[in-house]
Amino acid sequence: MYLQNLTTRFLRYNLWANERLTSWLMTIDRNTLYENTGSSFRTIDRTLQHILSAQIYWHAIIAKGQINEFNQSVKENAVDEVMSDLVISSQQLVNSLSISNEQQLLESIHVSDSTQSRYEYILHVVNHSSYHRGQVVTMCRALGITEELPPTDYDAYLWWIENM
Repeated sequence: MYLQNLTTRFLRYNLWANERLTSWLMTIDRNTLYENTGSSFRTIDRTLQHILSAQIYWHAIIAKGQINEFNQSVKENAVDEVMSDLVISSQQLVNSLSISNEQQLLESIHVSDSTQSRYEYILHVVNHSSYHRGQVVTMCRALGITEELPPTDYDAYLWWIENM
């Protein structure tokens, strides 16, 4: 029961953080989201697409234990769709993975050259998204956007669930 509660809380945190970030990004001039910042995925849009692609990829592996084919194409000038899809993907992670029981969470999954438990991969996908959300905030600062940046760290989520 402990692992189920832990992973469910992290999956819900990921949804909350992606909702906060994308809601805030919707208030920014869309052209800014396509500006090159020199970051690893160059633009905020491409970074969001990377988060989304990774969530889709890992969801297939975590839910089914394997992935047969993955070909997530880059979307051009579709940042609103990407942000919407990111939130939908985050909700799908919550819906399908929070019902996993302890035995399922402890089950080993082999991916490429790594074998880990299902719950380790769940923690990985949430951590991966957190890392890139931090990049998005840094990219915004590099573009001169410094006001009202939403806190999306886990501690902010814990405060939010206790106080809202």
